[in-house]
Amino acid sequence: LLVTPSVGELGGTQMKATKILILIVALFSVATAYGGTLHPGLQASLSHLDNDEPVSVFVHLTEQAAIAELSASLTSQRATRLERHRQIITSLKNATESQADLKTYLDERFRAGGVLGYTTHWITNLIVVYATKDEIQRLLERPDVDYIESNFRAELIDPVSRSAESGGSQRGIGVTPGLRAINADRVWYELGYTGAGRLVGSLDTGVDGTHPALTDRWRGNHAPAHECWLDVVNNDTDFPVDFDAHGTHTTGTMAGVAEDDTIGVAWDAEWIACNAIGQFINPDFDNDILVALEWFMEPDGDLATVDDVPDVVQNSWGISEAFGGDYVDCDSRWW
Repeated sequence: LLVTPSVGELGGTQMKATKILILIVALFSVATAYGGTLHPGLQASLSHLDNDEPVSVFVHLTEQAAIAELSASLTSQRATRLERHRQIITSLKNATESQADLKTYLDERFRAGGVLGYTTHWITNLIVVYATKDEIQRLLERPDVDYIESNFRAELIDPVSRSAESGGSQRGIGVTPGLRAINADRVWYELGYTGAGRLVGSLDTGVDGTHPALTDRWRGNHAPAHECWLDVVNNDTDFPVDFDAHGTHTTGTMAGVAEDDTIGVAWDAEWIACNAIGQFINPDFDNDILVALEWFMEPDGDLATVDDVPDVVQNSWGISEAFGGDYVDCDSRWW
């Protein structure tokens, strides 16, 4: 609060100093009205584009749900999993009410031709926007925009060698040295934890739903398929598929088991999956990773249930500066 004395109370020097102070406060107010910042990598990319060239970006809004504080409060209250699920997702979705003005603006700019498309999300309060360089710069001037960074295609980092010789053996591998190294076998036999009653999720290249080590424990065998398999690549399958095999491999590491052959850590658990990794089909502004994460948080769309919500989701994929472009090590957009 700036209290301005009357002119009669001021000498010439004091009056001049007060005018300067008022000017500084006014300028500061103008400067802070536009709080949007640009990711350095995006800034570098935009510098090489013409003003009318389109780019896909994540537009993070200023208002965000206070999830860390809410989580701490729920923990102190010893809230049930169902209550935690309900309150956190409700809080996330409520925060997106602040998107209304920005969506109106984007619709106007869409009709003008500068915005080519956008997709709203709730897992964090952001909108994926596909627009020209000029439009991206204008978005930074809005007080409801906090941060803008590049959208990109998440790609699989494949550590598995697929030599011609690797696929020949059909023998069972039993309890592997890796399982024994993490004491998984002791957890099974001494504590009795096998994954029974638990649900794991796989965000990867998909899962071969017919694989003998996995097919019996796909949750879709007894629940609606749309709650248990999300296909963002083909958009037309209602049964898990995997055209790469990486997702099948990692799901097997979590929950695989075949006759006379234990290969998964939680071999009694059920699984659900999405195939968002390793694909290049959909438009850049329709970000499949965010869609997948939102789906995993609420597969059946019902806040009153949690049996459809996985206890854990594996994400054995990532990004690094070595990929080039706007990728950065320890990128925060998926946190």
